[in-house]
Amino acid sequence: MQSFDGGFIGEVLIVNASGVRRGWTVRFEFSAGGRLVTTWVEGVPQGTVRQFDGGFTYVSGVDVPPGGSAALRFHLERASVTPRGCTVDGVRCSGF
Repeated sequence: MQSFDGGFIGEVLIVNASGVRRGWTVRFEFSAGGRLVTTWVEGVPQGTVRQFDGGFTYVSGVDVPPGGSAALRFHLERASVTPRGCTVDGVRCSGF
């Protein structure tokens, strides 16, 4: 979304193509030496973030309705804008 000296703000857009409300989990892996500053979804209860060396897992704090979407945003420092890996509910992210 936006890069600046030594970091960037990125986004993973979650789209619910199913017919039921559902929660979601994002696993994001970034370049070695990178640092997660924060994660957020605007205007809704926040989920749970768990950091690990080189990445994070975010479990939703709100279900997405059928046909709806949610944008998980994150701020990384000292990391490449191209992720090493990204999945939503175990399915590889697209669009990088």
